[in-house]
Amino acid sequence: MIGRTRVLIALADAASQKALTSVLPDHDVEPVFASTVREARALLAEEPVALVVCEDCLVDGSFRDLLPVARAARGDVPVVVTSRIDNPEEYLEAMRLGAFDYVAAPFSRAELDRIVHNALNRALAAY
Repeated sequence: MIGRTRVLIALADAASQKALTSVLPDHDVEPVFASTVREARALLAEEPVALVVCEDCLVDGSFRDLLPVARAARGDVPVVVTSRIDNPEEYLEAMRLGAFDYVAAPFSRAELDRIVHNALNRALAAY
């Protein structure tokens, strides 16, 4: 990948954005933000990303709408689904649709760091 590694963050929740962006400097990545599925689709069409972090529900859709787009943009891009509630059915659905991981709020820094580290290692190994 040329330049800095980009991570697409599709989160409408400010607290979730803050928690996630607090671990990104440790991984030397460039966050690119979207607050809707539409914005995320446009960003995915612009340039490749190494990781997508998507909230379970956005204003105009959900991870169900974004997962296929992310996978079509580059089939091996890991997609992490976040949720404000711990819902086992949503977890199973996200994993069935090809999510790399699913994490429910409140997020611990260690948990987010582990997930981002593992997802980026997988994504960058494909380059």
